[in-house]
Amino acid sequence: MSFQSKLQFNVITLFPQMVEDALKQGVVGQAVTRGEVIVNTINPRDFATDGHKTVDDRPFGGGDGMVMLVDPLVASLESIRAKGQSVGHRVYLSAQGRLWRDDLARDWASRHQVITLICGRYGGVDQRFLNAHVDEEISVGDYILSGGELAALVVVDSLARMQPGVLGNVQSKDQESFSDGLLEAPLFTRPQELSGARVPASLLSGNHAKISEFRRAISLTVTLEKRPDLLTKAHEIELGKAMRLLGSLPVEELKACGLGEQLIRNISQSAYTLR
Repeated sequence: MSFQSKLQFNVITLFPQMVEDALKQGVVGQAVTRGEVIVNTINPRDFATDGHKTVDDRPFGGGDGMVMLVDPLVASLESIRAKGQSVGHRVYLSAQGRLWRDDLARDWASRHQVITLICGRYGGVDQRFLNAHVDEEISVGDYILSGGELAALVVVDSLARMQPGVLGNVQSKDQESFSDGLLEAPLFTRPQELSGARVPASLLSGNHAKISEFRRAISLTVTLEKRPDLLTKAHEIELGKAMRLLGSLPVEELKACGLGEQLIRNISQSAYTLR
């Protein structure tokens, strides 16, 4: 399925301004302003039925935090439907959820036009709401946040930038880290020499084939050094070729690329291991 022309997020949060203010910045903020990405915020407190606008209560069995009530959350979802809009894929941001990754983001960007992100607060959300009204739980990392808003913003940003027209260069999303399973090659800009460190000559050659070959080789070796877990057996032949190519370059250029001393020694010996 092709990417949708527009992507809509419904963010259910007790702190809508926190989400709205963050999405006024950068390329994603510009896309929101242009209407290429739509973000609606819904505050469950607006649907609380008592005078204190209560949205949480003490957990049965005791515990160290309050638990968000089911009814205000359900009413938040229903308010979206009442406007004739779809809630789409319903997601709860949770440390217990599936880990958010680039490949998952790309899959969602191709399959989901509308995503509703539910941000928990306090000690969490009544499990019965999750059972009945959530399609999936997502975690942005193995750590605890005060609420789901920051995690929701991570999901919004990573998906929005995949939409056509959001990034200035249409090729950007396909040349970044993880786009092809590898880390991105180091980047350089002016001046050509800084404190004795020069931009690799290959990048100054004007030969696009040579530049592409150099970047691929560096990308493979950077991934080998920093995230060997990303490498597959399919990279083995490429790594050997990359080592030979980089082994012909001056050590100073390899250092300028941020490669460690041990890796540079391995490159000089055309040796590598998949750790």
